[in-house]
Amino acid sequence: MAIQKLIRGQAVCGTPLPWDIYDEAGQLLLRQGFVVQDQKKLDTLLQRGMFVNTADATKSGLNKNSSRQSHEPFKLWDSIIEKLGHLLNNYDKVSTIQSQVEEIARLIQMLSEHSKDAALAAMILLSQQNRYALVHCLHAALLCDMVALRLEWGQERRISVVCAALTMNISMVNMQQSLAEQTEPLTPDQRVDIKTHPKTSVEILSRAGVNDAIWLQAVQDHHETPLGNGYPNGIKEISEEATLLRTADVFSAKISPRRSRRQMNGAQASRVLFTDPSITTANPFIAVLIKEIGIYPPGSLVKLANGETGIVYKLSTNAHTPVVLSLTNSRGTPELKPIRRDTAREEFKIQSVITRDRINLRINPAGLWG
Repeated sequence: MAIQKLIRGQAVCGTPLPWDIYDEAGQLLLRQGFVVQDQKKLDTLLQRGMFVNTADATKSGLNKNSSRQSHEPFKLWDSIIEKLGHLLNNYDKVSTIQSQVEEIARLIQMLSEHSKDAALAAMILLSQQNRYALVHCLHAALLCDMVALRLEWGQERRISVVCAALTMNISMVNMQQSLAEQTEPLTPDQRVDIKTHPKTSVEILSRAGVNDAIWLQAVQDHHETPLGNGYPNGIKEISEEATLLRTADVFSAKISPRRSRRQMNGAQASRVLFTDPSITTANPFIAVLIKEIGIYPPGSLVKLANGETGIVYKLSTNAHTPVVLSLTNSRGTPELKPIRRDTAREEFKIQSVITRDRINLRINPAGLWG
């Protein structure tokens, strides 16, 4: 019997299963019609591996639906931002904020598990300055989940840290958007709001009914450092979740353009992580993050040894040699169809990273990554 693995969203909590479910070895786990009533239990099953008979999947239209879904990561990206914006701007009117944030977290996991290269490309290429505050949280949440997935954290722990990333700035969403567009120095009042926002965010979440201790602690401590020079409390003992969130928060901020500063490329942002003592001290996650996203994340624009200009399309087993699509030839003439290049070969070796404003090319991320 040929079997295939289900992805998130194909088995629905509270709905009868339309197929028999097997484990990776083909042993029957659940009968058709069984109803999984608990979302966390379903998430755990999916993480361990839920498989269906390929013939049954084809007959029910699952393969057709999965194919269409897997080619629409940018629609999912926009949907996540829309849902997150509504939630963060209306948290006082929402009665089930914890479950709604967890729902968004599961959508992010769908991106990190099944559309990783496209998600990283969206982080690099879609600056979306008019939605900076929301996009920044989305970036941090994706990076946290990618690292947690590589480290094989349990599903509940992954959900907790992703939810923390999504809500770490719930108390200052509008202010953060204003700061992204501000060129003047911070005012004294702004400095106070920034210093206190982790504590204020935890207070908002607690009042709204969030009772996940890992989530709340990560929000509370995501600006603390082992050197004791962080805020709001200047503590030195910090949870792993808060450390991971701080790492993702800093990296995301560096690769996102603001009116007062230019966007860094992946290599430059990585260098900041490795050279800032307040980030590197007692931090096991930096090296894992770089392995996960590469020195040249998908979406990065690069100059190759043969003179071609390309865009990083897909990561490889070596962080320094991703797969690149050449967009122009060595004379700068745009290619009618991007040409796939293996940068492990000497003639296609990456020479430098190019900023977006240095090339006059229209790039359609959805067209490249599906």
